[in-house]
Amino acid sequence: MNPSPKKRLLFQLYALSWCLFLFSNTATAQEFPKGWVFPLNLGQGAVTAFNHTPDLYLGTLSFSPQYTLVPGRLRAGITAGGAYTNKRIYGIGGPQLALLLTDKPKILSSTVLNVQLVAEQLWGTKEQRLAGGGLAVEVGQLAVFSIKALRDYHLNAWWIAGSVGVNLFGKKPKENPFE
Repeated sequence: MNPSPKKRLLFQLYALSWCLFLFSNTATAQEFPKGWVFPLNLGQGAVTAFNHTPDLYLGTLSFSPQYTLVPGRLRAGITAGGAYTNKRIYGIGGPQLALLLTDKPKILSSTVLNVQLVAEQLWGTKEQRLAGGGLAVEVGQLAVFSIKALRDYHLNAWWIAGSVGVNLFGKKPKENPFE
């Protein structure tokens, strides 16, 4: 006997809400809490001049430790890593700022994700000078998804990339979440 589509949908909604409830009890109640985060990001995209020249593949691996300057609002940190483009590997590094835009949706007293506006100034080992930013979505203070556009103002090109990251040293939830 097959359950009706309506019963199946109700069961799936019930199971999803139960999973969200369990997940929200393990998540911390505040986004951008005081302290450090250590995201490791793997990205890919293109280097382009937006003209007749061909676009080049871009692959990046970066480590961006950040400290919360204003809890619930602003983080600052540094980015260090490598980039592969034009059949070469380059080092990149520089400062980074992340401004919390929103921390919706809320499930009970916790948020599931937050959206950040990210700004970076990076210097490369082969005269790259990059400035720009983008949007990042942090899910459960565990994973980070971002899309960025950086202008190489020395070599007259754009670096456009998306990345996936993981926060390496997750924070333990408080013993008593009501404190």
